[in-house]
Amino acid sequence: MNNKHIKIDSLEVEKLNIVDKNGNVKLSLFNNDYIPPGIMNNKVFLNHRKNDPCSGMMFYNNDGDEVGGLIYGNEVDEEGNYQAVASLTFDQYKQDQVVQMHYTDHNGDKQYGFSVYDRPSTPLPEMIEKHKEIQNKVMDEKNKEEEIENLWSGNVERAFMGKSKNGEVSVKLMDRNGNPRIRLAIDEFDVPCMEFLDEKGNVIYKLPPEL
Repeated sequence: MNNKHIKIDSLEVEKLNIVDKNGNVKLSLFNNDYIPPGIMNNKVFLNHRKNDPCSGMMFYNNDGDEVGGLIYGNEVDEEGNYQAVASLTFDQYKQDQVVQMHYTDHNGDKQYGFSVYDRPSTPLPEMIEKHKEIQNKVMDEKNKEEEIENLWSGNVERAFMGKSKNGEVSVKLMDRNGNPRIRLAIDEFDVPCMEFLDEKGNVIYKLPPEL
């Protein structure tokens, strides 16, 4: 084992991988030209980020799976319109993120906060392949949409705490189907309220009560 300590005052790279003693990647730092694809079991199963203007870092577990990371970036068009994003996520084993801190800004239209999610127990690559199979089926579009909806059932946001685009600061709790059931908020005019909702989104109790 090489125990030499090397000091480097300055290092400029476009991508840097931190590996274990066997060469397996545990952490990857990258600029927007080298953002990694989705990897599970050391195989690429999703390449959805390749055109995103994001830099950051990705985390990997002992199976070679990506298990979350930090990404951030922005872009501005010729007319001066801009969008900026930042996201820190931690993933469920063999699945997608279950914890996320996120920020989005489109020309001053901002939303940011903290979310938690439910994910199915089926590995994410299997679900993506099944989704593709359903899309390629020769069948009625309505039935196809129902199959896709059933496939991804249980894949929902369960809680959010943050600030919405309309200036409201809120805590929202959702049921296992993703329906909002409790909402605690202070609106843009500093008026507080608390609401309990049924599964269809109807308010069944509210504080303060409406006069």
